[in-house]
Amino acid sequence: MTAGQRHEQEIAALELSNAGHSIDTIADRLEISRATAARRVRAALERIPAQEADTLRRQSEARINGWMRRLNTLLASDLSTQDTVRVLNLLLSLERERVQLYGLRLPASVVVQIEQGAGQ
Repeated sequence: MTAGQRHEQEIAALELSNAGHSIDTIADRLEISRATAARRVRAALERIPAQEADTLRRQSEARINGWMRRLNTLLASDLSTQDTVRVLNLLLSLERERVQLYGLRLPASVVVQIEQGAGQ
């Protein structure tokens, strides 16, 4: 793959991400691995000036918040148990996306190191 093709793929990955698609969906649509999709989005974000990236994060968070409000409204209605579980799973998925959006998820190795260090 040429640098130009990689750059085009980065732009496509970022556009899909900005539209609210998960890394799995981006990987499927671009016919690349999940890890490559994540790298393409990350590389595209690194090319964006910090202020612009912050704006994109805020837009994504606003979109996530809107979806969460709609889902919480559904939870307040009379849903079947099966539909309630579906809505809860969607809410959990959105919360994971928000955590990823702000980089709040620590790698497991860091968590293990901290736990091991705390016990000594």
